[in-house]
Amino acid sequence: MHQDFEYKKLGEIAIVDINLQSATLESAQFCKDFISGLISNGNKKIIVNCSHIMFMDSTFLGALVFSLKRSASNGGDIRLVLSTVDSPIWTMFETTRMFKVFKTFPDIGSAVKSF
Repeated sequence: MHQDFEYKKLGEIAIVDINLQSATLESAQFCKDFISGLISNGNKKIIVNCSHIMFMDSTFLGALVFSLKRSASNGGDIRLVLSTVDSPIWTMFETTRMFKVFKTFPDIGSAVKSF
């Protein structure tokens, strides 16, 4: 599972690549712990690249929401990179109104510029 979550720093921005096609209950707790670790280490600006994910269940989405709340309570923010508008994840975010919760971007470059 660790190889499915990669992390790099770009200046003061932490970028998390989630290399999963299916983000489910199996990986939700690890995701929450992984991002919580970054927050605990003082990372305030975090980008989570979800562009490889083709399916995301509510448990994994809950882990992202938890991470966003934790980051905000520590003075930070989390931005998401989603793939194209025709992806199932994009549709799910529209249906659940998650676009009102998360700042989302089509690529890492535009997410980085948004900070």
